[in-house]
Amino acid sequence: MQQLEIHEPTTAQAKPFERWMRMPNKPGERIQGFSRAGIYRLIDAGKIRTAVIRQPGCTKGIRLIWEASLVAVIEKHVVCEGAA
Repeated sequence: MQQLEIHEPTTAQAKPFERWMRMPNKPGERIQGFSRAGIYRLIDAGKIRTAVIRQPGCTKGIRLIWEASLVAVIEKHVVCEGAA
């Protein structure tokens, strides 16, 4: 089996929210306040960036969420207090 190496950027290189996060898989787990079902709704609507890592020939895999795309969805709904 091939070994997969993942190189995380150092804190000096990484920008806030620019990283891949694993999809929540336990009841009650959330990413940025979104449940698994809520994230799948955003995926189906094409609003967030995801990747699925699978071994050749496998139907199941690991779904990863690009956190910056999830934060962008949140930013679109920001309401400034005192705004008319």
